[in-house]
Amino acid sequence: MTIYGVQREHNRRRHQKSWSTAVQVTRCIDRTMRNRISSLKYGSDHKFEELMRRWFEVTP
Repeated sequence: MTIYGVQREHNRRRHQKSWSTAVQVTRCIDRTMRNRISSLKYGSDHKFEELMRRWFEVTP
């Protein structure tokens, strides 16, 4: 997701001649990750069951 976000910003700067700040790109990547994690359906013993909790621990 991070590489995708950075590449998307790179393409925007190259083709649309507009850009976002580093903070905006970071927030967009964070929001994309949160949306992706919450869209996943886990069973009771799935190895990624605690993924959202872990994401909140490592992000500011």
